[in-house]
Amino acid sequence: MRLKKLHSLILRTFLPPFISTLFISVFLFFLVQIVITYLDDLIGKGISTVDLLKLFTYAWIAIIPQCIPLAVLLGSIMCFGNLAENYELAAMKSSGLSLFRIIKPVFVFIILLSATTFVFNNFVLPIVTLKSQSLLWDIRQKKPAVFIKEGIFYNKIDNYSIRAGTKSKNNDTLKDLLIYDHSAHQGNIVQLYARYGLITQTSDTNYLVLRLLNGNRYEEVQKDPGVTNQSRPMMQLSFKRMQVNIPLVDFKLKRTDEEQFKGHGEMLNIWQIDSVSDSLRGQIDKRFVTIQQQAKSYFFTWTTTFLKSNAHPKYYLQVDTFYKRLTKEEALRCIENAMNLIRSSNAFLDGVIPNIESDRSGLISFTIEWHSKIAVCFACFVLFFVGAPLGAIIKKGGMGLPVVVAVFFFLAYFILTEGFRSAAEEGAIAPWIAMWAPLAIFLPISVFLTYKAAKDSSLFNLYAYFGWAIEWFGRFKKKEKNKTR
Repeated sequence: MRLKKLHSLILRTFLPPFISTLFISVFLFFLVQIVITYLDDLIGKGISTVDLLKLFTYAWIAIIPQCIPLAVLLGSIMCFGNLAENYELAAMKSSGLSLFRIIKPVFVFIILLSATTFVFNNFVLPIVTLKSQSLLWDIRQKKPAVFIKEGIFYNKIDNYSIRAGTKSKNNDTLKDLLIYDHSAHQGNIVQLYARYGLITQTSDTNYLVLRLLNGNRYEEVQKDPGVTNQSRPMMQLSFKRMQVNIPLVDFKLKRTDEEQFKGHGEMLNIWQIDSVSDSLRGQIDKRFVTIQQQAKSYFFTWTTTFLKSNAHPKYYLQVDTFYKRLTKEEALRCIENAMNLIRSSNAFLDGVIPNIESDRSGLISFTIEWHSKIAVCFACFVLFFVGAPLGAIIKKGGMGLPVVVAVFFFLAYFILTEGFRSAAEEGAIAPWIAMWAPLAIFLPISVFLTYKAAKDSSLFNLYAYFGWAIEWFGRFKKKEKNKTR
């Protein structure tokens, strides 16, 4: 019963910093990866609140797996740092509990969290990423909202050019309007002038409505192509009121079919990635077989070191002997044919090799994504065994030193991960090595810290590491003094 209360206490100490850290880190990653990165693509597009909320919600959810290792690391440091600072950890150890027994409830929680993270990465994240990236793509392709500045022609509406002399404070009334209408695709033949104009949009936002007051419409009548020396009269229309409807189809958010985005590894689960990777490997093998067949059929056959004799088909002639029998013109023709054969072979390789490199690049990308979905789950274990013993050793809780230490370790892990990922994408190392190398580096660190915390060793006591050198130097100095006496 007491042990259950103890486990409940430890979990209650761990969960608040874990949840708060997860929320803060997701918010910061969201600001950097979405808001700051795509701010220029979001501003001035006239995007509806619903679409923005969808985009932000999808992006927020997609960022969560990236922040879970940081939350585990910081939460474990703060949890066991608080316990050690308040001497609760020392009291537990004095009662006969080992460090592994103390961290057991949090370790079980980390197991469940890792399993949940894997399920999320494999089943939920691909769908969320697909919807997020497709919506972000459509928003970035959308034209900016109509914004007419004073005294400047606005040409972003297809087939129309609009200039307003001045605007009212609420931007819905325009004065001294000049409109060039090119919708007939016959050049600049229609112009409209108006003293005033009211600008609105239809309820479905399909049309920009300009209600013009007190103006003139000029249209140049086009001459008949079959008639020469024909004058080009100008039609003029004076009006007190006129309404011009300008289509805004290109300014609406057009949703692209999500099926077009499903080829990326982030939007597939590990079984789908396996299937696509197998197809790419088979495609690469087929391309190499094609190269071998091409070389065997067209290159090696025509460049063999022996040639058949016309007089004796069963016998072969050396190439040198064959060329000595040719006239100068025949030899030049053979050389020209050989050069054409080489150019043809080079052209064939130039067409096939880029495809092989593209397939290999795609295969590397899919392999990286496959391993990253699993590696992030094991990162929770490794970083937990870095944070928990480190908190017990530094004996500090709160948002001070634990945050600094956690950010340092997480930045090291993040930089290593991104560095190895870049190396794998360039083909310098195997993708599976790249994705597991950071954990392989942090694993011995976690084992070392856990050992030091379990043995109550002082991590920052230099004498514990260099005591033998200090003692040896002291004995050596003592012997030197005895000799001088």
